[in-house]
This record gives sequence, structure tokens and C-alpha cells, in this order.
Amino acid sequence: MPYEFIESPHRTIAASREISIVVIHTMEIGERDGAAKACAAWFASPVSEVSAHYCVDADTTIQCVREADIAWHARGGNANSIGIELAGYAGQLAREWNDAYSQAVLERAAAVTAEVCARYRIPVRRLRADGLVAERRGVTGHSDVSVAFHKSDHWDPGPAFPWKGFLRRARAGNSVERAR
Repeated sequence: MPYEFIESPHRTIAASREISIVVIHTMEIGERDGAAKACAAWFASPVSEVSAHYCVDADTTIQCVREADIAWHARGGNANSIGIELAGYAGQLAREWNDAYSQAVLERAAAVTAEVCARYRIPVRRLRADGLVAERRGVTGHSDVSVAFHKSDHWDPGPAFPWKGFLRRARAGNSVERAR
């Protein structure tokens, strides 16, 4: 599905690459209208030196880097991944992920994840650090990339992120997964 595009200059143009991972992040921006646009504007800023492919809030999805190119979102895991930023914080509690705003973010982000996974035939399964090191395909968090490759200390999307429900939603929206 085409999304509004606010291009980030913080990317590496790639002639070709194999995409095998989707990395889930939190923006560390409050859950509010316009969070995706605010995050995309930060990525477009010359001073940020970071980016992701997609920014998602409860109402909006914005693309910031073309999938063919490498976004600068999870050092050690950028070359073969698509980065998706979700409105909210890594420190959110389980009950905070369960409010109406977060549920809308999760639904929208799961749909983007499903689309990406279907496009690149990535299994909609949770990968932890050991799976990343073993070069498996799947969906992971920035925290797992940090543990696997020791190039950052990021811990998003946080220990209370509702992985089971998120992946269930992504599987439900993925025609390849439904056919299995």
C-alpha cells in the first residue's frame, strides 16, 4: 500500500539487498496525533543522522526510506532489515500497550509488518538475538539487535511489548502466512 513519503537523507542507497528481518522500534515520542509525522520530520532533519523505513501512529503511516535502501535504525542489523517505528515508549507497561491509542498503533503496525513480510516472504515469527546471529528470517525488536550485535544499547520496543498479540495480528493480515 502506498503511504505518504517524507524522505530521510539518512540512508544508504543499495544496488540490491536481501531483506530478511523486520525490526520493531518505539519512537520515544508520546502517543498523540501527529506522532508519525513528528518522527518522520526528525528523520528528515539534517541533524538526526537516523532513520527508519516507516513511522506509525494510531492514524497514520509515513514512509521515510524506500525499502530498496538501507535505513539507519538498528546498527548491526540495518543491511538486511526494514525498520518500523511505533508511537510510544520502550518503558510502557503492559496496561499502557492495552489502551485504545496503543491498540490502534499495534493494529496499523501489524498491517505494515504483514505487508513487508508477504513482499519478502519473511515468516511472521519472533526472532531473538540468537536467531539474528544465526541469520534466521523473522520479526525482531531493536533490543534483540542490540544484544546480538553489541552496537547499541537500545531496548525498544521494551519488555512489556505485546509480541504474541502483535504477531497474531500480523499473521492475520499476511496472505502468505494464512496459506500455510
